[in-house]
Amino acid sequence: MAELNPNIFFVAVEKVPDAVVVGMERVFDRGLHNVRFISRDAAALDEFFAPGEIARIYINFPDPWHKARQYKRRLTAPGFLKTYAGLLSPGGEIWFKTDNVPLFAWSQEQFCENGWTLREVTDDLHAGGCQGIMTDYEAKFHAQGVKINRLVAVRP
Repeated sequence: MAELNPNIFFVAVEKVPDAVVVGMERVFDRGLHNVRFISRDAAALDEFFAPGEIARIYINFPDPWHKARQYKRRLTAPGFLKTYAGLLSPGGEIWFKTDNVPLFAWSQEQFCENGWTLREVTDDLHAGGCQGIMTDYEAKFHAQGVKINRLVAVRP
């Protein structure tokens, strides 16, 4: 995305160090200058960004935290949604993609219960052909015939 949008500044947040290194190597190899990395948990976003500073957040294939007692760790849990709402500019968006159907359904409920407006909700993003830029996970899942769920949530 950074390569296709050189005038947009991207910040990648990832708490898994190996994933950060892979991303940094790809950015370096492509000679991109509009991407920075934060190797931290998304729970710390408000330590790095001011209120209203972010225009869009992409949440791509997060850990679903299957156990009920772990739901607060999901990146679409109410605590995270409150943080995102404070950091997004008016009209700011979250673009959320996952292959996990239960997580997607649960996340839709959380967005709605917390006042977000949902757009472009689909349970098969690539039904009519590949849409947008695919993550590595997404390309792998798509090749296996796994449907990709996606929605756009607009800040309340």
